[in-house]
Amino acid sequence: MEGDFRLLGPIDLLQLLAQGGKTGAFRVEGGEVYLERGRPVHAAYGGVEGAEALLAVLALKEGRFRFFPGEAAPRRTLEGPLEAYLLEAVRRLGEGVEVGPFDLVRPTAAGLEAQATLEPEAFALLQAASGGKSPLDLAAATGLPLGRVLKGLGQLARLWLVEVSPRVPRTARLRVALGGKGAQVDILLLKAWREHFGRVFRVCVRAGEREVLLPVEGAEGLGVVLSLSPELLLFHGLKAGEEVLVWPEV
Repeated sequence: MEGDFRLLGPIDLLQLLAQGGKTGAFRVEGGEVYLERGRPVHAAYGGVEGAEALLAVLALKEGRFRFFPGEAAPRRTLEGPLEAYLLEAVRRLGEGVEVGPFDLVRPTAAGLEAQATLEPEAFALLQAASGGKSPLDLAAATGLPLGRVLKGLGQLARLWLVEVSPRVPRTARLRVALGGKGAQVDILLLKAWREHFGRVFRVCVRAGEREVLLPVEGAEGLGVVLSLSPELLLFHGLKAGEEVLVWPEV
């Protein structure tokens, strides 16, 4: 097995070898990664060994590679499965799959197996996504900002640890909070509505049997909150802390 990184990068290639339970040496110019039954056991690159060498190989954008099956590692400088290093490599590269606030996200079989090796935030997202959830649901369940949830899920999706099913951005369940200006929702939420429906300047808000129409703006970091000024809260009889359904006027 040999080639270059034009079609598949080292992250994807090593992932395929790991999933296949391969043993051998994955060599690139200036470095190498040894696998044993799909687990990385040694890496060297540019005079560095261990985890930093593996991350350096995973970060390569161009070059050639060759895999030598059956070749044993000269020593062991790595522990744990490949997934333990992949998320950090993707984070450093800033690469991920684009995930929308309303998309359906589920852990894959590989994601369920990798949970114990992940950092706490990624672990929390995978745990909360069990059974299928939207990023909005996950932001509410984990308490993480929506932007971080979307970024984290994008990185997990890039590594095939979650599968993402795109969905039409419609109704959001939000919590009313006292704000300082008009009606505001998270700017990422408003962006998703506008990308799908075009010009969205007002939202419908349903609280129980009551339904109101409000001009809306986007604000950073609101997550699952609908921020309303005191005047709007009083005028429409809404209460801070209550859950409402919000969807765009189209």
